[in-house]
Amino acid sequence: MMRKNFYIETKLGQVHGRKYGESNKTIICLHPMPYSGGYYDTFCNDLVSKTNIAAISLDMLGYGQSSKIEEPISIEDYAFNVIEVLKSLKDTGGLSGEVTLLGFHTGSAIANEIAIHEPELIGKVIFVTYPFFDATKREQLLESQTKGSIEESIDCLKGMWEFTITNRSEGISIERAYENFIDQVKNMPVSWYGFYSMFNYPSEDRLPLLQHVPLIINDTSSLTEPTKIAMSLVHNSEYIELEDVKGGIFELNTDQIIRHVSRYIGV
Repeated sequence: MMRKNFYIETKLGQVHGRKYGESNKTIICLHPMPYSGGYYDTFCNDLVSKTNIAAISLDMLGYGQSSKIEEPISIEDYAFNVIEVLKSLKDTGGLSGEVTLLGFHTGSAIANEIAIHEPELIGKVIFVTYPFFDATKREQLLESQTKGSIEESIDCLKGMWEFTITNRSEGISIERAYENFIDQVKNMPVSWYGFYSMFNYPSEDRLPLLQHVPLIINDTSSLTEPTKIAMSLVHNSEYIELEDVKGGIFELNTDQIIRHVSRYIGV
């Protein structure tokens, strides 16, 4: 499936996006930091080839091919920026029909905030795991957080190479892993921005404000229990646990995710 790239001018800079297919039902994919919207490329291609759902994946400000930012912004700032993009797409005919937000890790918090501020704009909300941290844990994470930096020694890239390439899950091609590695390297100087935003986001206060009934998809990872806590904080939800989870769920578990998403959206 041929994807179409586009840019939207916003108050904080240009936002780059990828559009997959055409439909009156569209999923807006909000990526985990420190990657870009390209993280969802396999998922989006599988989605549009197997359903009549379209997809748009956006690069958050500072990441991918979107405009750079000089300092961290809040989860709410990211949300307002995406809202501006969605309204611009609606106004220009680039987006029509029902809009569903899908977030993964930090993307889930951004999706939550978008839906809180613009409940009429958003039809449905999907969290594929949720990085819930209480106030004490957030403070600890902020205190221990390191900032990304480029050093003269290539050793500064070794950890990312081993995580993304050497130790990739069986079934993920080296070419696809390399794409994600390049994403990380490109975003290296601002890699910590998204985490900083998440560690300052009071999910315990914000999740109860969500008016939608989200689909919460959990996996087997360090966020399994935090996702369950997040589920307990929303007023109502549809909760699903993936079966036989393989690492890189948006590469190796797309069939399961698409099945649950299609049922939830109603196609």
